[in-house]
Amino acid sequence: MKRLKNKVALITQAGSNFGRVLAEAYAKEGADLFLQDWRERKPDVQNNANAIAKETGRTVIAGVYDLTSGNGAHRMTRQAMRQFGRIDILVNTAMHGGHGIISDIPEEEWDLTIDRGLKSYFLTMQYVGEEMARVGYGKVINITSIVGRIGSGGALPWGACRGGVDALTYAAAQALGEYGIRVVGLARGATDSTPYTEEAHKERLLRIPFGRLATEDDIVGPAIFLATEESDWVNGSIIYADGGYAHAAATDREHRAKEYPLKRRGLRRSKKPREPDFLDTQVS
Repeated sequence: MKRLKNKVALITQAGSNFGRVLAEAYAKEGADLFLQDWRERKPDVQNNANAIAKETGRTVIAGVYDLTSGNGAHRMTRQAMRQFGRIDILVNTAMHGGHGIISDIPEEEWDLTIDRGLKSYFLTMQYVGEEMARVGYGKVINITSIVGRIGSGGALPWGACRGGVDALTYAAAQALGEYGIRVVGLARGATDSTPYTEEAHKERLLRIPFGRLATEDDIVGPAIFLATEESDWVNGSIIYADGGYAHAAATDREHRAKEYPLKRRGLRRSKKPREPDFLDTQVS
């Protein structure tokens, strides 16, 4: 039996490789799809939609919308509702690189990372959530990352963005739960589609008990489960699909900023911790 039979799923940034794999899996489980991406990826999302529709026979619509503005999120939601009459599942997958150490990150890179990878999640939940609330049911799956938990010295905007998505997920689950809307996060770990350096690749393998990086299919399985009625009692949780990486990294002292020494623009790690100024203050 198809687990998403006749459901309608809206997937953001579906022109990406992960978006394509996820959308295809949902369609094979019986869902009709509305796929969003940014203007620069219009050919990718349209090609994905055409290929999935041809392969599965499901209705698959692609659209280009700027989800960093309320107007864009509103237009996307309105078009999806015109096409299908409802939205059962929202999967937020939008992201932007956001790599670099703290001293080298341009302000515009920070802004773009937060706008696409966090603000868009809020806006889509705001507008799609309103439609879900009208019928008293819906599933929101926010794709996030383990760096929201363990951080990353070499991808500071990305880590801050994913941490924000986690906090947004917790809060939205409480705010939308009374309307029958479940909100969960699915945290990805190290994947084989990420172009790691040889050293970084080896280090990640050491922290994954299975001895390999994740494929996109490893993430899709949990994403299907979270979209089904079988997971209706899962709400306000971050599910880690990382092969055990986050736990290993969080308990490993050497992981914290090991790869990204703070030696740019005159910054140096202190060999001896400096005592706080308040210790010099005499209290009478």
